[in-house]
Amino acid sequence: MPGIIISVINNKGGCGKTTTVVNLAHWLGKMGKRVLAIDNDSQCNCSDILLHRVNVADSLYHVIKHNSKLPTCIYNTNHYMSVYCIPNDREKTAYEEPRLASLLVKGQIEESLLLYRNRMRDYTRNNFDIVLVDNPPNLGLFTTMSLHMADFVIVPNEAGSRFSLEGLMNAVNFIDEVKAHPEISNPDLRFLRLLITKADRRTNASNAIVEHIKSSFPADQMFENIIPTNAAIQQAELMHETVIKFRSNAPGAKAYKKVAEELLTILNSNNRWRHGV
Repeated sequence: MPGIIISVINNKGGCGKTTTVVNLAHWLGKMGKRVLAIDNDSQCNCSDILLHRVNVADSLYHVIKHNSKLPTCIYNTNHYMSVYCIPNDREKTAYEEPRLASLLVKGQIEESLLLYRNRMRDYTRNNFDIVLVDNPPNLGLFTTMSLHMADFVIVPNEAGSRFSLEGLMNAVNFIDEVKAHPEISNPDLRFLRLLITKADRRTNASNAIVEHIKSSFPADQMFENIIPTNAAIQQAELMHETVIKFRSNAPGAKAYKKVAEELLTILNSNNRWRHGV
């Protein structure tokens, strides 16, 4: 059965995209899934955590620039069972965006928007159970490319800032735009769930945002479990580790385990995944 590709997006930084990718990858690997994390953000935070800042020869940049064979760009994380990573290159990948954008201007839409789909989708789906894509904090070209490759989208949303609500709505609307692209589209792309992160139930502001989100989205478009504010998450990232590896009994680690379990339940109930469509 082919695996599935999940792109994690939001039009805002600091909402927990990288944290969600690396911690879900870690738990899903521990749960017996073969997982690939793709670092689609030139900030390389996902690469730093999963590969502990190890120097790599080939990266996502080489997929984009040189059409390198994908297996040479996939690295075993070693620290995380059954978790692999396609790292990014902070010094090179960002320079490719203007070149790819110029192809759009020239009308070469397929060559740019479908680059990830054409070069990575089949191999990754055939060799991994779940692929998680960490994206930059915008809805630019690299994020769009990942959505043309993906099956599902998760949108993390910070419960501590009212400005995060704007990013949430922009991200959800953007998914529909990708599906409806007039020339090239990914009509099978689906908004899987939004994930509330950084919820501090001790504050009225955080509680108000959580309740506003719950009143704005149907229950089947939201993860039931919520990621709390937890100092251990920030401390783990300073150590370039997942919170599970840093402190497995921390509230943040336990919360991500519940989200991973919930994610597998959702996927197992989805006919497209169960039947390999």
